[in-house]
Amino acid sequence: LRLPVARAGPRPQPMAPAAWGFDINNASDFQGTLPESLASWQGDVEKLLILEKYEEARSQAEGRLSSSQASADAIAVAGAFHALAKVHSSQNRHDAAKQAAEDALAKFRAAGDVKGIAVGLLTSAKVALDMRDRRGAEDLAREAADKYLAAGCKAGEAAAHLVLARIHQRESEVEEALEMADKAKSLFEKCGDKEGQAAALLVKGNVFLWNYRDAQDEACKLGREASQMLRKLDRPSCHHREGDALFLVASAAFALGKHREGVKAAREAVDLHGEWGGVRAKASSMRAVAMGNVQMGNLADAEEDAAQAMALLKESSDEVLKAEAMVLQALVLRQKASKGDTEDLDEMVAKHRDVLDRFLKLEDENAAALHRLELAQALQLAGDASVALTEATIACEFFKSQDIQAGQGMCMMTIAMCQSALGEATSALETATKAAALLDSCGGNYPECAELLAFLKKQSGARGGQKWALQKDWGSYDTPVLKPAVESSDGAGVKRSMYSDMIKARIHQGDTPDPISFDSPMLLYMDKFLGIQMPFIRDVPPPPGAPAAPPPPP
Repeated sequence: LRLPVARAGPRPQPMAPAAWGFDINNASDFQGTLPESLASWQGDVEKLLILEKYEEARSQAEGRLSSSQASADAIAVAGAFHALAKVHSSQNRHDAAKQAAEDALAKFRAAGDVKGIAVGLLTSAKVALDMRDRRGAEDLAREAADKYLAAGCKAGEAAAHLVLARIHQRESEVEEALEMADKAKSLFEKCGDKEGQAAALLVKGNVFLWNYRDAQDEACKLGREASQMLRKLDRPSCHHREGDALFLVASAAFALGKHREGVKAAREAVDLHGEWGGVRAKASSMRAVAMGNVQMGNLADAEEDAAQAMALLKESSDEVLKAEAMVLQALVLRQKASKGDTEDLDEMVAKHRDVLDRFLKLEDENAAALHRLELAQALQLAGDASVALTEATIACEFFKSQDIQAGQGMCMMTIAMCQSALGEATSALETATKAAALLDSCGGNYPECAELLAFLKKQSGARGGQKWALQKDWGSYDTPVLKPAVESSDGAGVKRSMYSDMIKARIHQGDTPDPISFDSPMLLYMDKFLGIQMPFIRDVPPPPGAPAAPPPPP
């Protein structure tokens, strides 16, 4: 599943390298941004971090800290704390990174080194960005830019503007992100820093790719320009950024339907990250190779690529990247099921549930909603339309709360398919029509939506079974007409995040001798109004006035 992207508003970025995996921006400083006395040995720590040799990098930084404290060299002590902040940040140890960055900044302030204060502020801004403290990150980065300006350091000003561009990019503030990236590129040009110019191009390319529907060509062009620029440079960070540039080219090529070109660029990124990176960087790029093979229909190759990525990450502590790699494994299984290449539908559904559980634990609500929709599609493929309807509706409610119309439209298409499978042809047509209107308002081309509408129009004259005929008074899925008997229930209920586990336990683990089915109105009522009593759970009385539940089977 690839959701079309709106110009603004929060959304998952399924392949954006800044969102997961190894981030070169946390591991390195641009040339000229550090006090001169620190530049030489900081490069040694950076090289170890880029190769993901974290323990060696930490040992070297701690050794510098010990010797600097013994000599009472305040700037050297500050530099050692700065190196430790990069070590922790590269491993997503945010609290430790924040403390080390604060210690470095305090030492630079005590020494009165303006450039040191600026780099301390900028490192703190990077850490705040990773900790999702947008306001704090922006304030720190702007203060760093002012300090670099006072120190007459254009490279530092450029680096600060690049961090500001990345902050705006993460918040989908596209115009601001492009403006800051252009300022950073102009400043890097003035000080002759080719790596910095390429880094600014990469930020712009990712903004174009993930925020505009018609800018994939521009994103691909920027990625290639950055790659060619970095290929001529010899710093370890430049080789790593070249891999990131090729990753951008691959992602843009996939969006343009140029799958072979995309896979070629992705494999080049894998090779670069294999030589100038570690398992996290290489596994990140392997995902792009797997995605390209999925899009070309080479499911056996895609399955092997996804398995290799997971094997690389076996000993890694990067839970986000592990979850992203598992997404590819689930996607391959779903594609195989849709083509009838597998009979193990339970494995497919279980993998999708595992993916959803991981993102729920990571507290990434946008990604969880996206993968809940993918779970619904897997359930629908497995013939479990009732549960698929529930999961798709929960995802749709989230997208609606975030005003992500494309997400709502995709969810409603899945809901319509489930309604059709359950015999609710008229409701399915109404839901699909709403989905088409939402997707049309987002722009883009959705042939699958037109196909679904055509199919449902043929079905719309068919009559549903007796069970579904009794539910006409409930209306459409998003505006249910609630019966007075259950409208004011105020008992203890189940959190939205618990639905998936609860349904899994009740249906898939079989704790009753007979199959359980819930009618659509009850499921939709539970989804729309949380904190209610649910009559299908034993020992919980029904709401006042509701008919008594039948006795359990013997």
